Parts: sequence; C-alpha cells; structure tokens
Amino acid sequence: MSSKGKWWEDYNWRLVQTNLREIDMADIDAKQYVADLKSFNATVAMINTSGIIASYKTKLPFHYQSPYLTGDSLKDIIEECHKAGIKVIARTDFSKVRRQIYEMYPEWAFVDKNGNIVDYGGDVHVCINSDYQQKYALEIIRETLEELDVDGIFFNMGGYVSYDYSKNYYGICQCQGCQRKFKEMYGLPLPKEEDMNDPVYKKYLLFKQETMEEFNKRLFKFIKSIKPDILINHDTYTEKSGFIRQESNTALDRPLPHWQYSGSENTKWVRGTFPGFISTNTTVDFIDFPVRHVSVSPYQQELRLYQNLANGGAVDYYLIGRLDNHSDKSGYEGIRRAFNFHKENEEHYKNLHGDCDTVVLTEPHWGGGGSGDMAEFFGLYRVLTETHKLFDVMFITQVKDLGLSKYKNVILPNLDRIDDETAKILDDFVAAGNTLLATGKTSFFDRKYEARDRAALDCLGIKSGVVARNARGAYFIVGEDEAFPKFKEHQCDLVSIDGDYFYVEYDKDVEKHMRLLPPQPYGPPERCYPLYESVDRPAVAVNAYGKGRAIHIPWLPGRYFHRQGYMNTFWFLADVYERIMGLKSIEGNIPPTVEATLLRNGDGKKRIFHLINNNGHYGNSFFKPTPIYGIECRIPISQKPDSVTSLNKGKILDYSWEDGYLTVKLDKLDCFEAILIV
Repeated sequence: MSSKGKWWEDYNWRLVQTNLREIDMADIDAKQYVADLKSFNATVAMINTSGIIASYKTKLPFHYQSPYLTGDSLKDIIEECHKAGIKVIARTDFSKVRRQIYEMYPEWAFVDKNGNIVDYGGDVHVCINSDYQQKYALEIIRETLEELDVDGIFFNMGGYVSYDYSKNYYGICQCQGCQRKFKEMYGLPLPKEEDMNDPVYKKYLLFKQETMEEFNKRLFKFIKSIKPDILINHDTYTEKSGFIRQESNTALDRPLPHWQYSGSENTKWVRGTFPGFISTNTTVDFIDFPVRHVSVSPYQQELRLYQNLANGGAVDYYLIGRLDNHSDKSGYEGIRRAFNFHKENEEHYKNLHGDCDTVVLTEPHWGGGGSGDMAEFFGLYRVLTETHKLFDVMFITQVKDLGLSKYKNVILPNLDRIDDETAKILDDFVAAGNTLLATGKTSFFDRKYEARDRAALDCLGIKSGVVARNARGAYFIVGEDEAFPKFKEHQCDLVSIDGDYFYVEYDKDVEKHMRLLPPQPYGPPERCYPLYESVDRPAVAVNAYGKGRAIHIPWLPGRYFHRQGYMNTFWFLADVYERIMGLKSIEGNIPPTVEATLLRNGDGKKRIFHLINNNGHYGNSFFKPTPIYGIECRIPISQKPDSVTSLNKGKILDYSWEDGYLTVKLDKLDCFEAILIV
C-alpha cells in the first residue's frame, strides 16, 4: 500500500513525454491529446509548462508568455488527463530566458571568461547563481503549481551548463553571482580554465557540487511547502520514495561504440542506489538535437524499454511535439508493444529488485555523464552481462547510507576518489569474508581530488603510491597460470594491454598472476620479437585480508574492452570473474548477445527471469533481433518453485529443479522473454 498522499507508490507507471513546441499550443485538442496517450496505455504524461516559455497565461513579467495559446488550454488538457486516470507531470526548464527578459535583467546571464553571454537563437543562458534561478524561478514554480493541477514536477537542464545545443563549449561561468559565491566559500578568485592540475579548479568542482546540493534542498522544501503531495524528480533530499528519470539517447558526435545496455544500466543504478524510487528511463525518440524530427531505430527504442523492465524499471517514451502530428512514427508499434506488455503484467512489475549478491560501484552519473571512469565501468559491465552474471549497480556515494549487507562481491572500476569512511566500510566488508575487485588507481585520491601517498583501501595490500606509465606494446605472459583456463583452451599465451599500467608495490604476501612483458618493438615486422625480459609486475594481484580477499588489476581492461571489444580482453576478465572472484553465471547455452536478469519482489515469494535478445545490435545499427531457438537456462534458485510461467505467451512452462538450480527450456526467443517464478 502507498503512504498517505504519495500517489506514485505502487503506481502502474507508463510515461509518455510530449515535449510540446510553442506552435503545438496553437491548435492542440485536449480530447485528441488524451486519446493518443490512451492508445499507448500511458498512465503518466509529462507536459512542458514553464520556464523558457509559459505555456499557460502567466501574470509574471519575467516569465515569457507563449504567443500561441489559441488551442485548448493546459488546464483543459490536464483535466482531460485526470478524467482518463492519467497523472500529469509539469516539465520546467530554467536554464534560459528570452532575449527581451535578459535585456531587462542582464545580471542573470551566464558570462564566459571573455565577458560574453550565450545567446542561442534569442534564448540567453542564465546562471544557477543568478537571482533568476535562486529567487524568480521559485515564483514561476509557485504560479505553476497554483494555476495548474499537476501531480508532479520535472526540472530540465539544471545546474552548471557550459554548452549550448550545438555543443559549443563556453567554460566556467564568470558572472558576478558565481564570483561572489566562490569568494565567500573559498576566499579565492574564480578559476577561468578547467585544469585538474590547478588546486583552485579542484575547489571549483566541490563548489559546484555543494552549491547544487544546497539549492536542491531549498528548492524541494519550497515546493513541498506549496503542495506537500506533489512528486518531484530526483527528490532524494526530502523523500525516501519518488521517481528518478534518466535518458537512453544518442548524439551525432558522441564517441562510438553506442552503449547498447543504456536502458539496463540506467535502471540498475537507480534501483541499486535509491531503492525506494521509481526508475523511469526514457527512450528518446530523436537522433540528436540537430535531428529532432527523425527517430532512432524502432528496434533500438523497443530494446531500451525491455531493458528497463528486465532491471526493475518503468517504461517511458519521449518525443518532440505531439503524438498526432509527429513526423516519424516508425517507433510507435514497438513502443506500444512494450507498453502493452507492461499493462498486461503490471501486477507483477512492482517493488522489484535485483536478485544477486554482486554490486558494481560507480561515481554518480546523472544524465549519463559523470566524473568517474565511465569507459572502464562500461567495459567491466559488458563482460559481466555477456557472461550472464547477476549484479546491481550503486553509486559509491551511497555506500555509507545503504551499506553492503546484501552483497558478497563488490567491483570498483578505477574509482580513484574514495573518502576514508567509505574505504573503512569496504575494508570491513572484505575482512568479514567477502570479495572485492578494484582496477587502476582505485582509492588513490580523496573526495576533494587530492592525491594520497598510498591506496586508502588497506585490503588491496598496496604499500606505496602509484606511478602510471604508458604500456602500449606490452603484454602479460599467461604461462601455466591455472586461473586463466580460457587462454589454454584457445591456445593463446599472451594478454594484450593498452593504455596505462599502474606501478605499485604490494605487500610480500600478495599473490600475483602473470608477468608483465614491457613494451616491445612492433615495427618493422622483422624486429617484432621480445627484446626486453618479463618483469615481476602482475596482471592481477590477490590479497588475503581478514576472512576475505581483495583483488587489484593494475591496469584498465574495462576501458580497453569497451573501446576495442577483443576476445583476448574478454577472456581475461571472464577468468578473473569466474576463477579468481568465484562469480556464478546463469548457465546453459545462452549466447553472449542475450542479456539475462533475475528480479525478486519485496517478500521474495516471486521472481521474474528475463532474457533480452540484443543480437540486432550490429556495428552502429540496431536491427530487428533474429530469433534464437532451443535456449536452455540454469537459474540459481534456492528452493523448488511451485510454478514457472511465460508472461509473454501466458502459458505454463516445463521445468526441473535440482541442487539449487532451476532449468527452463525455451523453444524460441524473439525480442524479449519474461518468466514468472513462484
């Protein structure tokens, strides 16, 4: 049952965001709008209301009034939504004001190091530390909530924005508000360049974090004082439940490869980091800002939605304009299919969490960008997924609040910034009999970006600082190391390495695997043979600590695999996971291109096992997945279930159970399979 006033708890969440253009309000029809939502079985609508443009009749002189309000009003649209049982979330954006508003209040603008403002087609960027966002935006929010009967509110493009829609970079804001506030907090002039070697810039990174946290706390309390029962996106400051919205999107200039597990990963980190919150990861319809009116592959959109469901999240679709006048409806069929599946099985998709004992810790990466090593994280994530391991994702900043009692294994992908309290929790976790894996420079810096003389994690058995040296052209010699059977199976004796190798000194009792063959000549071909002897530098180091073990990989195999995808790196990480960490897999004949997840509800009486067919992802494209026949899965289930049912087909499946493993066979896997285990 939901808490009093919190409508979103136990709600059947299927969101459609129509990012209405100002011209859409000229002829919008409320009944047609709701009929289009109902054709998707939507239960939540997100509609832009305020900020850059007031899509209702505003009384505020600093809130730019849309000149196109000749169709049905937002009040009419919201009323029709509520009649149909659809909740409405107001989308707001306070990152910009129209030029005429700026000319009235020039002190609100973002200012670059040359004293220039950012005027993008008549929309002027404003700063988070200006009176507009700190004071006047709150008055717009008050008017929005008093004028419109919305059920929730969403903030777009908040915080410190240093790029425009064309991806032009403007650097650190130098407005009077930023200069004054930074001086008050640190007694220093504001830096003008992003330079990690500048100690003042490191303080600026903390400045952004601290000012945003202070602002969000104040903002959310202000909103709750007006409408206590309203739902606010990302409100982790005043609530223990709510919704966190992420995007699966693409961009023309974003480095490849595409992150094919975007829906899964965005959902995992929300459910693992904020377990009381709804994860609603949206599939963004369009290709990029310059290509707003042509959709990405329809199969890519459907895949994202199934990934959401398979990891405990909701279905969510976002397009520019209205559903009825959209210029590219190619994705509608697959999106409706995923929404309909959720509607037909909604009673099963509530309060679900990963049924696993492994967690990957990451830096916060709201909106897809973060300060951590995302490439290393993505590569480690891929091999876990493609070897069918079960795992959660959690922000490392939440470890102190959530603890690690659910888990037996923790993975840290080059997490260089770890505070002393979190390091102590991780050390105690290992000492209690658990396993930790860390790569690269993990824990060699504190949360204030200051370097340490040695790793903060005592469990790693590292007694010195770290020295990074480029290792292109280097290898590891596998030899007779029994921890790496895949190399013997494939008749390969070398592990390729690229990027940096991190030289550290380990305690004498640390167990080392393989030996480093330093960078060797690689041209001309006649001289491509080992010229330098191998050295006692490991590919993997294992330290017994208390009752547990800590594993250190002093290089970045995840980053290498994410960029290049070679089987040599895949075998290395798979053997580390299976033979050194001891992680178990979903067994059977499941191809690597099929993602497998296992969720359980709060009381543990019900599980849903998912298979997602990713084999339509080929190169940079997403095609319709090719069906896979004759799949057999062995799933770790401690007790024999009473029934096993395919939710897709609505029929009872044959199964067997023995020694803690449930065996299920599928005749055919199309895009997605959900198996209810009770």
